Amino acid sequence: MNKIRVKNFGPIQNGIENNGFLDINKITIFIGNEGSGKECMAKLISTMSWLEKTLFRGEIKESYVTSYNRFVKEYCNYQNLANYFSDDTEIDFVGEVYDMKFREGKLTLSAKNAESYKVPKIMYVPAERNFLSAVENPDKLKGLPKSLSKFWEEMQKALRELSGSIKLPIGDVRFEYDKANKIPRIVGKSYRLRLSEASSGFQSFVPLYLVSHNLATSIEKERDTSRNELSAEAQRKLQNEIAKIISNEKLSTELREAALKLLSSKYRNDTFLNIVEEIEQNLFPSSQMSVLFTLLEYANLHEENGLILTTHSPYIINYLTLSIQAEHLHNRIANSNNNDKEGLSERLNDIVPLKSCIKGTTVTVYQLEDNGKIVKLPDYEGLPSDQNYLNIFLEKGNRLFDSLLEIEGELI
Repeated sequence: MNKIRVKNFGPIQNGIENNGFLDINKITIFIGNEGSGKECMAKLISTMSWLEKTLFRGEIKESYVTSYNRFVKEYCNYQNLANYFSDDTEIDFVGEVYDMKFREGKLTLSAKNAESYKVPKIMYVPAERNFLSAVENPDKLKGLPKSLSKFWEEMQKALRELSGSIKLPIGDVRFEYDKANKIPRIVGKSYRLRLSEASSGFQSFVPLYLVSHNLATSIEKERDTSRNELSAEAQRKLQNEIAKIISNEKLSTELREAALKLLSSKYRNDTFLNIVEEIEQNLFPSSQMSVLFTLLEYANLHEENGLILTTHSPYIINYLTLSIQAEHLHNRIANSNNNDKEGLSERLNDIVPLKSCIKGTTVTVYQLEDNGKIVKLPDYEGLPSDQNYLNIFLEKGNRLFDSLLEIEGELI
């Protein structure tokens, strides 16, 4: 499990209690007020994870990353994080193949044993994604954030690889793409609309769904076929390395085969790290549940897949609790002596899809507070605590309404 420690970075001052590390669990969720640092934590994890992967593949050299403040000016600036740094910013990232430490404006790297490293496909899904649905040809506009441009590229790839129409997990609708005219459409029982004409919920959800679905399923195919689509530069580099191995007469047949197998593993995406800002954006509560269950299903496709979410929605935490409890019940059903295991499992699946059930030990929820602290929410038997900002503000609304009723009572 990767870990990260952050101090004096934008709105994050002391970080987590006792100057400790945050565990980047299989399912990691950040909640908190606007400007509390949810997105900057998600972006920083994305940046560090991408650097680790790229260094492992040899696509960039350690000396390049650590020189001329490129870590801040180039790599963190990709996610618009450059201005979050101060003179006393501290960042520690403990990865699988690299440990990274940022102190006094300098990044240091420490390589580790890479034998068990699974190369992730890292996708950052920005909150601005609905913009891509609302305008025509956003790639022709100047000044788009780099992360949004990258997400647009992945969305275009998903559209190109889409075969026919696809049923969406929210509403009784399908999505189709007119490849000849490059027109995405939402198709219901009584309507057929361009995506730019659809509701804001669909405009936010469809890009998220298309990219997540395409990447999650394609990586499963890659794992099965051991093939991967590489950039032209990566292909040339791979070809050169293969040629060196093949032409090395000092290598035995067994060593040559082992070297080629290792080289192939370096360039194949084995897992999927999906990082999503504001999963609930513009969605009705029941649709939020469907979207969460869909992303959990993709995370469950492989043991080492990961899902990182930022959210303002209390429903997301509640639905997450449903998935954890459903996993617990699923195991109890499997190990019980009940004569109707199949029937119980079907009833359970109607509430929470079995493919979306998750273990409580794989979930961590962090609450970012306005004073710059980060608090790990406690859990009760694996279920996230109800005592979090989101539920507290729901309760506050109820208490305020009770106060209004008291005033009304005095008027009678």
